[in-house]
This record gives sequence, C-alpha cells and structure tokens, in this order.
Amino acid sequence: PEPRHDTITTQIRPNATGWRMVDRFAGFRYEVMGNVIGVGFRQATSEKATQLGCFGWAQNTERGTVVGEVRCAKSVAPAMKEWLAAGPPKSRVDEVTVKDYENTKIKLHFSHFKILPDERQTCFRDPPHQCAEFAEGGGGGGSAPSHDEF
Repeated sequence: PEPRHDTITTQIRPNATGWRMVDRFAGFRYEVMGNVIGVGFRQATSEKATQLGCFGWAQNTERGTVVGEVRCAKSVAPAMKEWLAAGPPKSRVDEVTVKDYENTKIKLHFSHFKILPDERQTCFRDPPHQCAEFAEGGGGGGSAPSHDEF
C-alpha cells in the first residue's frame, strides 16, 4: 500500500510571541560620552553594526559625544550595546545612554549603517541627545524643532 500523508494544519495567531515585528526586531537610540571624537568611533561602530547585521546611523555632536540609532534582530541588540559601551581600541567610553524603542518596526528608510555629517543638526524631543529647546522646557505644545529629528 502507498504511504499515507496526513496534512497538519497550524493556525498562526497574529499576536503569538515570535511572529510580531516587536518580538523579532530591536531598535534603540544611544549617546556615547568619553574620548570618542577623532578616534574612529563612528567608522568602527558602522563596521560592528554591519558585522552584526544592524543598520542605522552615527554622528558626532558639538558636545563631543557620538549619537545614533540602531535597528537589528533582537538576538544581536545586546552585543551591539556591549560594543558601544566598550568602543574601539583608541577610544575611551565613560558613559553610554540608551533609549530602547518599545515597538520597533523595520522601516525602509534604513538600508545600511550610515555616518551622518557633523554639520547636520540632529536631536530628539527626549534624552539621549535631547534638543536644547526641549531640555529647557520651551519645546512643549507640539512645536517642531528647526532641525532634523528622526
């Protein structure tokens, strides 16, 4: 007799753990303080992110810090954060501030890890790397900053 092939049907629930984007992807913003300018920190960050399969951006700030965003698989996010805390050999990391995004979705505006030019003004409504007008309390009421906010 011919072998019998039973069909097994599995119902995938839309909210089942592991199937939602938030279960598979991590995203976070960071600011690194210490001796991180002029020591190859951004380039090394880009290389590490690429090695781990992450994408996002890094930028020097006027305050002498490096800021950026990372999106990656949840399984490699801890390794990227650990790397940021250690930095490349010529750097000295004194502190890293991280803000994890609760609902990370991968959007098409990132395709690789980019080093943003120093002249581009980038800041956020909340720390890390908060816009001065929001830190001083003058940016409430929904007014938009006059520079880039991701």
